Amino acid sequence: MLVGGIVGWEEGQDDLFNPQSLRNRDDCLEPFRVLQAKAAQQGVELHTIDVLQQKGITPNFTLYLEAVPLIPIKNCKNYLIRFETELTVPVNGDPQYLNQFDGIFTWDQALLNANSTNALNQKTALVPKFAIAYPNVLPAQFTSNEIVNPGFANRDLFCVLIGSNRHANLPDARELYSERVKAIRWFETHAPKDFALFGNGWLVPQKRLGKSGKWRYRMEKVLPFLLGQAVFSSYRGSARNKFEVLAKSRFCICFENAKDIPGYITEKLFDSLFAGCVPVYWGEPNIENIVPSACFIDFRQFLGSADPYRDLYQYISKMTEQDYLAYQEAGRQFLASPAFRPYSSEAFADAILGPLQS
Repeated sequence: MLVGGIVGWEEGQDDLFNPQSLRNRDDCLEPFRVLQAKAAQQGVELHTIDVLQQKGITPNFTLYLEAVPLIPIKNCKNYLIRFETELTVPVNGDPQYLNQFDGIFTWDQALLNANSTNALNQKTALVPKFAIAYPNVLPAQFTSNEIVNPGFANRDLFCVLIGSNRHANLPDARELYSERVKAIRWFETHAPKDFALFGNGWLVPQKRLGKSGKWRYRMEKVLPFLLGQAVFSSYRGSARNKFEVLAKSRFCICFENAKDIPGYITEKLFDSLFAGCVPVYWGEPNIENIVPSACFIDFRQFLGSADPYRDLYQYISKMTEQDYLAYQEAGRQFLASPAFRPYSSEAFADAILGPLQS
């Protein structure tokens, strides 16, 4: 029997596989439970690394979940699961870090393409790369043959944004953290009754990168504090259950952490589709080749305008219920089709286990 250890991204004691974990919001840990269960079916025992250490078991392989220093273990192969871009996790763009591993699981098309001229690809050419997609958890309330709250009925929130107040950790024109704030500020100024912000960290100003960014952040905290005003007037608190919020929302601003990086598509768009909410998407440059364009509103169509958010608002506020239902139906059909499977927890587990046993 093969034995594997997972390193990082958890509190240990197999918490990563525990559905009752306090970190399991919106069942986000499901992909790892599926991975452990499928591994067991194939004769592979999988635990967090501390559990194996306590039992005195040396793993045959380890799976690192980003940004964790490598722990050398004799006769053990080490693999990296690379979820985020280097803009958010800078070490993911460090060839010295990546070259320590016996293999890298990633969605990044620039790394997966052996003929790519990408500098990071060339500097890590000797490390095998294996394709994965960011796994998406089907909510308990979701059924593939039904649309949640079809049409405008029971969707009292017009447009929402769900995300945390963060910033990129590298200066890069592709980052979209700041663009989310632009969207928030536009709606707060021009359509405050039609917008709601959810997520963590919005009781303070926009988080910013670098020393000057930190000074600006500190200065921006002063006036709202003195006046006793909310920094973001649209803020409704953290979304304790994303599905419930999205199921009563017509539209959701779904911007990735970064744009124009082929292969980089996270849960944001899928979360909206699960709940029958129409996503306003910006991120993966070839998204229409992954998710049919009939399922979502591509924000890039408004970028040539002098005021993209004004044009977006006009588009969604004038949308008929019939057109809205067409978006919802297209989303339902996509989620029920084989095209969605590569983005499921099951496909994630299969993609990981295959190379480990070859």
